[in-house]
Amino acid sequence: MNIDHDAVVAVIRDTAEQEILPLWCNLQQHQIEFKSPGDVVTVADRACEDKLSKALVNLLPGSLVLGEESVHRDPSLMKTLESERPVWVIDPLDGTSNFAAGEGPIAVMVCLTYKQKTVAAWIYDPVQQTMLQAELGAGCSLNGAKLATVNFSGATADINGALSTKYLPELMKPKANTGARSLGVTRASGCAGFDYRALVTGEYQFVFYYRTLVWDHAPGVLIAQESGACTGRLDGTPYLPASNKLGLICASDKNIWGKIRNLLVEP
Repeated sequence: MNIDHDAVVAVIRDTAEQEILPLWCNLQQHQIEFKSPGDVVTVADRACEDKLSKALVNLLPGSLVLGEESVHRDPSLMKTLESERPVWVIDPLDGTSNFAAGEGPIAVMVCLTYKQKTVAAWIYDPVQQTMLQAELGAGCSLNGAKLATVNFSGATADINGALSTKYLPELMKPKANTGARSLGVTRASGCAGFDYRALVTGEYQFVFYYRTLVWDHAPGVLIAQESGACTGRLDGTPYLPASNKLGLICASDKNIWGKIRNLLVEP
């Protein structure tokens, strides 16, 4: 399958410039809604998803679209991931709660799946204007410069990363909270797109999540894998976009992955 990366990048950049940036730190209360308690959506989320959906299908005729906001309206659309046709997966505005508060980080996240595998991914920060992209088997880049994670040789206390315990079962929280105290700086940014960028650029050595919605993680997992990072479910099995399994660790190398697993998850 030929993927026109330049065209996809242009669509994402243009859409963010038109639908997100005009409302950055300029959002009015009537433009914010709650899909459920604690789950925010804005007019920018919806407008961005609508525009991306139409533009991306035009770039790849015959493809399908799965967007976060469309799934909220119709959960049965998740079956789209099982299609034999290419599927665009869209998180139109990752970090919506941050955006609604006039804060960062935020990102637009897009990936393309084919036969239940992620084959290409893009993560764009419209504020910092950074574009991460990857294609299966072809590596990843940040603003056109190739990226590769490096093995971490520092102490456990110097391991920094994204640690989100919000959705952890109560039985798992004591172990995770105790283990986190042995690590360096851990943060829940509210924006997975930011976390994956921090991982592949070396700012973080790991990301740890329990809830793994496909639009939040399929793009980042492919980008992490193509940078050379070690990724997997908590039991070590591969992450697959159509899977409903819970728990995910991505780390700069296999040693760090195992260390995070041992520190944060019961053996």
